[in-house]
Amino acid sequence: MKDAPATRLFVLVARDAPVAVVLRRGPSKQVRMLLWDLQSDQLTGGQWLAGRIYPERCGLSPDGRLLVYFCGKFKGDFPTFTAISRPPYFTALALWPDNSTWGGGGFFESDRKVILHYGAVPHELHGGQSIPDHMTISHMGEYRARHPEDDPASAHGWTLTEQGSKGDWGRDDELRLTFERPWVHQLVNPRRLHLVLERRWLGMFEVNGPASVHSYRLLRHPGGVLEDLGRLDWAGWGHDGSLLTAAEGRLVRRRLDQDPVEIADLRAQRFKRIPPPAWATFWPRRGG
Repeated sequence: MKDAPATRLFVLVARDAPVAVVLRRGPSKQVRMLLWDLQSDQLTGGQWLAGRIYPERCGLSPDGRLLVYFCGKFKGDFPTFTAISRPPYFTALALWPDNSTWGGGGFFESDRKVILHYGAVPHELHGGQSIPDHMTISHMGEYRARHPEDDPASAHGWTLTEQGSKGDWGRDDELRLTFERPWVHQLVNPRRLHLVLERRWLGMFEVNGPASVHSYRLLRHPGGVLEDLGRLDWAGWGHDGSLLTAAEGRLVRRRLDQDPVEIADLRAQRFKRIPPPAWATFWPRRGG
């Protein structure tokens, strides 16, 4: 009997609303989106997508109502593309075709302003005719002119504290690309400003593993390292200051004065074609 495919998780927490999007990958070209209510810890299962999602190039609007994502199907008329959808569904409200993986994806500067990871806004599939007037679509060239020092990870709240090396190919038996000096980012706890989550980007393209390899530590300022959390798929803070982690197909919440609680085990989920409800095929109304 073949081993079950590994389950990889990535989470995007909305900045201004107690919701998060979970991207569940496994097998490698099957991804499901789920919506995580961070107040009740209820998960709502959404659509599956037959392809690959690049999670570091995805962005969730501050109110949690829109997602911009970069997808690779590597076949058909649109081998790769950037799209905007309403979580937890991938059905595109707007789609920008691409033919490579050099650019693509984006993030939300505000609830209704999207910055695409391109030097200029490319042609939208339908000429942008379906994009409502209250949405603004911009690009990295325009954004960097206003924010020349911003690191891409700052879109997810992380601050670059140590710049790593460019990386060496084939230096490690497990990682195809290894950073001799890891890239180090920090994320401050929203309730306890002396607590900091540190993410160390160790390398890329692990054999039979994730595309990006990270380890995490919990820090106290001043005072140094509180705990080494080790290798995780993802970690971040909840709005209530609790530590949220994802590894081995499981979502876990840990309030720092309590034991960890497993929120969900997503390993058993299997691909299924799920059509979107009617509301997921329309843009949200302005302010509503």
